[in-house]
Amino acid sequence: MDPEEQLEKLLEVFYDEKLDPKKEAAKQILGLATQQQNLEYLISHEQLLSTLSRTLRDEHKKSTELTLYLLCVFYILSNYLEFHQILSEHQIGDITMKIIESQIQRFDLRYAELMEKQGQPQQLQELRKLNLMIAKQEKLFYVGFTILMNMAEDPIIENKMRKRKIITFLLRMLERNNFYLLIVTLLFLKKLSIVNECKLQMVEENCIRKLKRFFSADNNVLLQLSLGLIKNLCFDSEARSQIEQNGFIPDIVKLLKIPNYRFVSIVLLYLLTLDDKLRLTFGFTECMTLVVKLMLHFPEPIIGKELIALATNLSTSSRNVDHITEQEFQQIVQRALTNGDTLLFRFIKGIIENSTNPEIQTCAKSFVRHFMKLLVTQGKEEDLKFEIIGIVSVIQLNENWVKLLTEPFIEFLHNNLALGMIDDDIVLETMMLVSQIASNSKAAEILFNNNILNALSQVFTEKVDDDEFIVQFLYCLHQFLFHKIGIPLILTQDDILLQMIQQLNDKNQKVKQMSQEVLDILREYDQELCEKIKETKFCEYNQLWVEHINEQEMMLQEGGDMAFEDEYGGNELDPKMWDSDND
Repeated sequence: MDPEEQLEKLLEVFYDEKLDPKKEAAKQILGLATQQQNLEYLISHEQLLSTLSRTLRDEHKKSTELTLYLLCVFYILSNYLEFHQILSEHQIGDITMKIIESQIQRFDLRYAELMEKQGQPQQLQELRKLNLMIAKQEKLFYVGFTILMNMAEDPIIENKMRKRKIITFLLRMLERNNFYLLIVTLLFLKKLSIVNECKLQMVEENCIRKLKRFFSADNNVLLQLSLGLIKNLCFDSEARSQIEQNGFIPDIVKLLKIPNYRFVSIVLLYLLTLDDKLRLTFGFTECMTLVVKLMLHFPEPIIGKELIALATNLSTSSRNVDHITEQEFQQIVQRALTNGDTLLFRFIKGIIENSTNPEIQTCAKSFVRHFMKLLVTQGKEEDLKFEIIGIVSVIQLNENWVKLLTEPFIEFLHNNLALGMIDDDIVLETMMLVSQIASNSKAAEILFNNNILNALSQVFTEKVDDDEFIVQFLYCLHQFLFHKIGIPLILTQDDILLQMIQQLNDKNQKVKQMSQEVLDILREYDQELCEKIKETKFCEYNQLWVEHINEQEMMLQEGGDMAFEDEYGGNELDPKMWDSDND
């Protein structure tokens, strides 16, 4: 029979009140739709989609089988983007949402009935009915959610679905056991999680807790999809907190051992380490040990950005860094020196700065000359220079600095304190290095004799409005003055002294504190400076009173004394004004 004639006869059946003929007709139409050559005719037929959508809307509560056949027809059409507009015109998305909501309510009702009959003879029979209904529903849910996911390619339709509680419905599906339904559910949730409003709703409705089951299940597909969904949710701080509370971190760390999950696990762990509190949790896992092994065996000379970013975040916590052995640290440094890996040097700085293992500091000292040689000879690679300066500044060298302050290195310090020619970040990092060197009195004297303090003063003068530079200069200066070095030089620089005195009233507490500490040393050597400091502090502590006096002086200068004369008839007070009225 010709498909057109067959279709016309099938459509006539849908005007009959009996369900069985409709089921058979829907089944045959589905058969036509599975053949791609018929799709163009089916979609252009004037009555087909209207009839099918009307039947689906009116009779979906009467027969699950009929509903499934009709949804499968629309499922096939929804796989083609060019048909989405036609499906929207026939309100297929709206009808599908109503069907899903109705089926969920039906399940809740049947489950409540089962709970009421618990312990009764009818319980087994009710359980069989429930399981049969679940099996039918899961097929229907799979088709329905796939239709909605396909139509959600349009952001407007996707937003309408969100308002119609699509996320709540999807989260209910995570409780089901049908493999294919779980796949489409996780895919749909992952797609929606890109939208901020959807992501927040998922977090509020405890989506993360419901994903825990897939980490213990032996199913690679579901676990991979769950990791992708969690990764999207991880951009929210509350989601990261829920991941930690539900014990996901140890499970994700274990996945680093499995190549198929390694990359997504690294990205996910990196996002989790954005929170300072969560980094402490990693100290109770083998995360740092595994990350170090992955870095040491990385096939490329430059370690991947995701892996090194995770390692750098972990290195800010002593509990994590203490998992690194001296041998591993040595191998890391040698790899960085061989390959010139800038980000690996940043990781090395974190290890040295936060490790409580004295062997790490000892090992770092053995590489100091390599670092300094690289600093002097590496050329114009600003990022690499910045990281190595940071490493040298956190190594506790103390008296060893005296031997290391060679002429090329001192020239390097001068060159990197030249504002305008060098990036500000490098100048600031160099100032921190100078502070570290000046903590030793002999090394501070060498720096002073080579005019490093003059260079620092010049930086302070040019960056007087930058609090970060101010604090670092004052700390450097304090290191010199503590050893009684450079005091006469600073006392002759009136601009710097005046600025420090003014900073005693600065809003930045760190600037105020460091200015106070530096001036406390200088005031012992200059009585005039001491008086200026006293005057400034007096004005600070009595600010309201000083402002009131200044206002009075302004009034007198503007003729306020004339008003006084007018009121009392002159500048001299009448002695009788104090006499009692009774006298």
